Amino acid sequence: MGANERTLAKNTVMLYVMQISGYVFPLLTFPYLTRVLGAEKYGMVVFANSIMSYFTIFIEFGFLISGTNSCSLAADDKDKLGRITFGIIQAKCILSILAAAVLFAGCVFVQKMRQEFLFFALSFGGIFLTVFLPDFLFRGIEKMSVITYRVLASKAVYTMAVFAFVRKETDYFLVPVATIGANLVAIILTWIEIFRKRMIVFSAVPAKDMFLRLRESSLFFLSRIATTFYTSLNTVLLGFQFPGAAVGQYGAANAIANTCRSLMSPISDSIYPYMVKQKNFVLVKKLLLILEPLVIVCCTLLWLLAPQAVRIVCGAGYEDAVPMLRAMLPIVAITLPAYLCGYPVLGALGKIKWANLSVVISASFHVVGLIVLVIARQIGFIQVIALTCCTQFLELGIRAIVILSGGKNEKA
Repeated sequence: MGANERTLAKNTVMLYVMQISGYVFPLLTFPYLTRVLGAEKYGMVVFANSIMSYFTIFIEFGFLISGTNSCSLAADDKDKLGRITFGIIQAKCILSILAAAVLFAGCVFVQKMRQEFLFFALSFGGIFLTVFLPDFLFRGIEKMSVITYRVLASKAVYTMAVFAFVRKETDYFLVPVATIGANLVAIILTWIEIFRKRMIVFSAVPAKDMFLRLRESSLFFLSRIATTFYTSLNTVLLGFQFPGAAVGQYGAANAIANTCRSLMSPISDSIYPYMVKQKNFVLVKKLLLILEPLVIVCCTLLWLLAPQAVRIVCGAGYEDAVPMLRAMLPIVAITLPAYLCGYPVLGALGKIKWANLSVVISASFHVVGLIVLVIARQIGFIQVIALTCCTQFLELGIRAIVILSGGKNEKA
């Protein structure tokens, strides 16, 4: 195994440690919150988090992808890494101000948000702090261990805070407070490591560098906002249509499905910078042939054991989440090929715009579908999930067609 392959293997292991922690810690807090808060207040947490996801993607602006790419190409130039890092942070600060203004307007004019102004403000505070977490830097220079250790520490802080302070339904507003505390710990640990190892050169960044980073990331932003737009729009739309308790059922099923999907993202995340440099398409084929059958088997078992899984994870009172979870499993089944066919393969083929356009096209299809459901008065949880499945299959289909048509001339 060469040096590049060893680095890839190490980063993949680190990402899996981080991803497993993202499974283990929520496995502790998620059942606790569903039980302590009840379906109604847990539904409010789900509803608010869905709205916050729009602000998260707006502030992120696709920098995790574009910044990773830029840092990967400048991995040996600390001065350039510094300009990239601070240019992106500066851009995120400007975007945060705009996002805060939009949130304030929403809390003024939307009654459901106005009634929970404090909760929304605290939730936004946790998002704002992520501006100062340069994960794109560590991904680009392939130092995933830094992110992994930081994530473990911050998740531990969040988990302990939830168990210590969230004791009854009325404590639901303390959930974002725990996130704020966890993110503060993450920021401190991250920048201590950057200073200690002198990973970048600190220098003033002119405004033109900030606008350069925004321009570079604009297409990635369109892709990311498109994905979040339709996935979060599901919860937001359902949140306005149905009582909080029903939304809590949907949120519980969605959390389990997303946890399963998240277990596959480390492969895509770690292989992306590697594929940009090495273009090892044979490795991608091997991963799909080995892992996808295993994913399908696991999805089948989860479908069969869905009632038991929901009861164990969420507790009593979430029986309506079972059919929703089963309906979401096709999305889980195609997650791995969808991820790998995205930025890793299309980026290596020089067709990264199609990774973004496939999401934009699919999101447009999804929004049209939601409009049809609303007009036809057929909006419901299963209907929305079925539409989401069709959207995900369309996205994968577009990527597969582009790869098969454009990758024939590439060396495997």
